[in-house]
Amino acid sequence: MTPKHLKDNSAVNPLNKKYRNQIIGILLIVMLVTSCTPHKKIVYLQRQAEDAESFGFLKPEYRIKSGDILYIQVHTHDEKSFAMFNSDRSGQRTTAAGGGGIGNVQMFLHGYNVDKNGEVTMPVVGNVNVEGKTIAEATKHIEKEVEEYLIGATILVKLVNFSFSVLGEVGSPGKYYVYDNRVSILDAIAVAGDLTDFGNRNITIVRQTEEGATFGSINLNQATALTSEYYYLQPNDIVYVEPYRIKRLGINQFPFALVFSTISTTLLLINYFSN
Repeated sequence: MTPKHLKDNSAVNPLNKKYRNQIIGILLIVMLVTSCTPHKKIVYLQRQAEDAESFGFLKPEYRIKSGDILYIQVHTHDEKSFAMFNSDRSGQRTTAAGGGGIGNVQMFLHGYNVDKNGEVTMPVVGNVNVEGKTIAEATKHIEKEVEEYLIGATILVKLVNFSFSVLGEVGSPGKYYVYDNRVSILDAIAVAGDLTDFGNRNITIVRQTEEGATFGSINLNQATALTSEYYYLQPNDIVYVEPYRIKRLGINQFPFALVFSTISTTLLLINYFSN
């Protein structure tokens, strides 16, 4: 028998153990749903059932234009000829692969500027027009010009003013310089520390042209991004990663853990004092 002056709290307490667990469970689900970005939105290069097993890359060749900086070195069999055709340059030899005694910064400092006429001025050879040519075409053209003075020389040409900017929801936004003639959007993202969980994988590319600037987009959620004309970057491209709406609303900054902890503690106190 329960004394009359004592009441059965379990009969009147609406926050019994069953309801308390349900409330906590609902709060936990709400917190997880509202504070996280759906998994499907952050996975790169997702393939659909109808997608092909492989994709062909679009590999546009960059064509040299006025204002570019080229590193050009004439390799010869003797030091005297080397110094003659590479005067006022690094004074160091490199390998045909671009390694050896000179670093990327030195390649930039000792590079040849392509003037407004699309020409570079080389020792002995003089003015050589390279505008509108790919790196491979410019190499062959310079080699032909050098052969008029020197037989058997090997020409090394590199584009050293390739830079791009990555802004928005990435680990390390900023402007980056690379010493390669071909850089993909995935390369750029890797250099910038990858996208955050709140970074929209449908990325905007701002590309400079002779007429001004063009805007394009590439969706990295889809495997077909590999075939996009924007998969490979051009010098001075701007890569902008827009935040998802959940980030713009500031939901990711809401102190869910603190709120959940406070509610849980309150429920426990109510249950304790009601028993």
